[in-house]
Amino acid sequence: MDKLLLPAILKIAEKLLPIIERFNEFRYFLLEGGRGGGKSQAIGRFILYLAEKYKLRIVCGRETQNSITESVYSLLSDLIKAYDLNFDIQANKIVHRKTGSTINFRGFREQGRFNIQGMEGVDILWIDESQAITKQTLDVLIPTIRKENARIFFSMNRHVHNDPVYVKFADRNDCLHIAINFHENPYCPEALKKEAAECRKISEKDYQHIWEGYPLDQSEDALFSLSELLACKNAKHSLAEGYGIRLAGYDPARYGDDKTSATIIQQMGALHWQQIFVDEWEHKDLNYTTGRILSISAENNADKSIIDEDGIGAGPLDTLKKGRGLDSFVGFRNPAISYTENKSYGNNRTVNAYKLKNMVMKGHICIPDDKTIEELLTLKYTFDHNQRRILVSKEKMRKDGVKSPNRADALIMAVSLIGEVKEKQTRQYEGHMPAYSKEENLLNLAGVR
Repeated sequence: MDKLLLPAILKIAEKLLPIIERFNEFRYFLLEGGRGGGKSQAIGRFILYLAEKYKLRIVCGRETQNSITESVYSLLSDLIKAYDLNFDIQANKIVHRKTGSTINFRGFREQGRFNIQGMEGVDILWIDESQAITKQTLDVLIPTIRKENARIFFSMNRHVHNDPVYVKFADRNDCLHIAINFHENPYCPEALKKEAAECRKISEKDYQHIWEGYPLDQSEDALFSLSELLACKNAKHSLAEGYGIRLAGYDPARYGDDKTSATIIQQMGALHWQQIFVDEWEHKDLNYTTGRILSISAENNADKSIIDEDGIGAGPLDTLKKGRGLDSFVGFRNPAISYTENKSYGNNRTVNAYKLKNMVMKGHICIPDDKTIEELLTLKYTFDHNQRRILVSKEKMRKDGVKSPNRADALIMAVSLIGEVKEKQTRQYEGHMPAYSKEENLLNLAGVR
C-alpha cells in the first residue's frame, strides 16, 4: 500500500504499516515495545478506519477494568473529535452512525469471574496493556473468538520475559509481531522524548524497560531472576575426588493435567552441586508411579530420595519405606512453621526454596534443564500474617492459570536433603581432627575460659 495514498486517520509510523498492508494474512497482531512507540495510536486509528467502512463488532479490553476511563475509550474519543468522524460517543460505548459498527469496552476478569459473555460474535478484539493478561484469561478468552475472519490485536510493553501473551503469540506463524520504540516513531511528541532523556539520566534500568521495551529481569514478587538462573545454568562443576553423593526429589502428580516430576542432584565438591537427571510422566496409577520412582533411584544410584507426601505421594512412600523397608526413601511435608521456630519463612517449602535461592546466588548449583528454569521463574512469594515470606501455593498458581511447577518442586525437595549430607560429612571428619584443632581447645589456646 502506497503510504502517500493513506487517509489522514491512518497517519502511523512506517514500521507499523504492516498491520494495514498485511491485515488479511494474519489472525493475531502483537505490537510491543516501550512508551511513545505509537502502538495504541496505530491500532486505534486503524480500528476507527475499518469501523467507518464496514459494520463491525469491536471490543477493546483489559485484564481488569474498574471504569471506562481505564480503557482506550479516551484515545478513540479524541481521535474521533480530531478527525470529525461520524461516530456517536456514548457513556460506555461508541457507535458509528452510518455503518452501525459498535465499539465496547470491558475488563475480562471482574471480581474473580470471567467477563466474556457474548464475545463469540466479535469481529475485532483489541487487548491493550497485554502484559497484564494472565494465561488463564487467554485460555478462556481466545477460544471464545470464533468468527472465521476475526482479528485480535495485542499492544504491550513487556513486563517480564515470560509474559503469557508474548510466550503464546510472539513466534506463531499466524501472528504479525512488531517491536517498536519511540525513536522509531516519527510522530512521537517532543515532550515524550524529553521525558525519555530525563528518565535515562536518573536510571538506565528504568529507561531500558519503560522506553526501550526490555522486560524486567524479574517481577518484584518473583523468587528468582532470569539472569541468576541463566548464570547457574552454565555453572558446570567438575566432580572432585571423594564426592558424588546423589539426592533425588519426587513430586507426584495430583491433578488432571499434572505430571509427576523427578530430579537428581549430585554433589560435585564441598559446596557445589549439579542437576544430573530430570524426568516426568503423566501416568497417575500409584503402582506405576511407585515402580518408576524405585527404578529411577536405583538406576541412578541415588543415595537418598525424598517424595512429597502431602497428597498421593504418601502412597508410594508407604510402599517403599514401610512395605519394602527402604530407609533411603523419606517424605517431604509442608506444614506451617511457628513464628518462634522461624521468624523469616512461613512453611517448609519456602524454607527450602530459599536454600536453593542462596545456592543459585552463590553459584553453588548448576541447573542445566530449561524446563526446570522456566518453572523456577514462575515461583512467587507473598507475606503471611507475621510478615514472613511464604511461597504462593501451587493451588493459587493453578487458579491463576500458571502451570504447576512440578520440576521446580522436585528440585527444592532434593535440595532439602543437602543439610543431612553436610551434617554427615562433618561428623565423618570430626574423629580425624587433631585435638588442638577442636573448638574448645582453640578457645583455650586463645585464652578464652
